[in-house]
Amino acid sequence: MPQDSLQFLKDSTQLASEVLDFIPPEKVDLSPTGPGWYILGGIAVLLVLIVSIREYNRYLNSTYKRVANKDLDKIINQKLSLQESVFQVNTTLKRVALTSYDRDQVAHLSGEEWVTFLNKHWKNNFSDKESDLLINGAYMKPSADHDETLTQLIQSSKKWIKSHV
Repeated sequence: MPQDSLQFLKDSTQLASEVLDFIPPEKVDLSPTGPGWYILGGIAVLLVLIVSIREYNRYLNSTYKRVANKDLDKIINQKLSLQESVFQVNTTLKRVALTSYDRDQVAHLSGEEWVTFLNKHWKNNFSDKESDLLINGAYMKPSADHDETLTQLIQSSKKWIKSHV
């Protein structure tokens, strides 16, 4: 057996020496050569640009929502009186509504009409306690029940700001 493998090795060495110069294959060009690839690349870049511009515009158009949410957070952190807190919440909601809707439609609203407007432009509704606080909060005496309702009102106001239509 070892004799056979030596003979095989000799034959393969002889064959390898008999082979003339080995010509390597040409390098494969990996860049796209057809014009269709350039068109497809251009379309992809254009789509990315369009989506980026839309998202940036959406970000800019929702600035008023971010500012209003920060204002509502300040109301919680400032520990204002009930009357002052309700006034601030109403003012913030009115600013958002004036930004989103026609001034003639929003500016004159107060009391029941105001709460009806808010509920009409939201998939949910403010609860009866929250509505009462929005309407009469400036005239109510503070109590523990009102503090809890105020917290709920602020949370509902944030939801209204986020998803009003």
